[in-house]
Amino acid sequence: MRKKVLITGVAGLIGSHLAKGLLERGHDVVGVDDFSLGVRANVEPYLVHHERFHFCQDSILNLTRMNEACEGASVIFHLAAQKIPRYGGYLTTLDVNVKGTEIMLECARRANARLIFASTDDVYGKGSDASFTEESPLVLGESRIHRWGAAASKIYGEHLCFAYAEKYSLSVAIIRYSGVYGSVYHLSKLSGAQDLFIAAALSDRPIPIHGDGNQTRPFTYISDAIEATLKVFETPYADSEILNVGSGEQISIVNLAYLIWRLAGAQKRPQLRFVPYTDCSRLYEDPLQRRVDSSKANYLLGYRPRVDLEEGMQLQVQWFRNNLANIRAVNPEFFQEEGNPKT
Repeated sequence: MRKKVLITGVAGLIGSHLAKGLLERGHDVVGVDDFSLGVRANVEPYLVHHERFHFCQDSILNLTRMNEACEGASVIFHLAAQKIPRYGGYLTTLDVNVKGTEIMLECARRANARLIFASTDDVYGKGSDASFTEESPLVLGESRIHRWGAAASKIYGEHLCFAYAEKYSLSVAIIRYSGVYGSVYHLSKLSGAQDLFIAAALSDRPIPIHGDGNQTRPFTYISDAIEATLKVFETPYADSEILNVGSGEQISIVNLAYLIWRLAGAQKRPQLRFVPYTDCSRLYEDPLQRRVDSSKANYLLGYRPRVDLEEGMQLQVQWFRNNLANIRAVNPEFFQEEGNPKT
């Protein structure tokens, strides 16, 4: 059945690919973004001229505009959020992630729409489980460390979803994404490690690594993440559930750098530049490992990731290689000082 769907953060990685997937299935899509993190290039090629796509450039903190955008929508994907405040923006992260989620839940209540909330595996924080399930404890560090602000805001957002479900009988579902990467034109200091590494390798510059690089992270290719997201969208019994969406594969950051250097076809010895955490902020913590268990999504939705780590990184390197000129044009401030990416 054809539905009207609203996506906040549509110009980001997941948002732009999700919009394409929904349009291909015959749905009408309203996309919201203020370009604070996403860029127009992510939605222009196949979205802005599509007859069933409407774009609203505004902040999710604008309640009036969000109510207008949500009119007639039966499903809202709330993806818009600020990232971990590594280099500043601590208050902005809390403000957008907390107030923005409350505003979108209020819009969903008024529109009688189902809301699917994008959370993150970062909510597991400093937890010690070997593999995090949806029932694992959420263990954050001390409040003076800004790194945990984004995780705390996402945990609060999850609680808001369940509170609205309880009080207003609102249909909600929560997806905890884990290390999602894929084709996206935006680059900044806050981009995923793989994109920063690829940009450096293709520019023949040292790959920047925070800390000693022994921290491990999961990586999930965008097509797998979108498949899982669409399954949540199409599955009513995903309501009131929290679902990890990841690949189950993880790799140390330094080994990721070696892998990308090889896939990029560099001929010389890998160039690595180790960046101390103090370059991020005075107080910073980085979890040593982050492995998530997506078996619940497997059993409930039939979700099984299809793209393994090396295949996905090869696809990402090739996409960067094919689009490097456009990436440079979209992000001129990122490639400066004789082509050295800012990190």
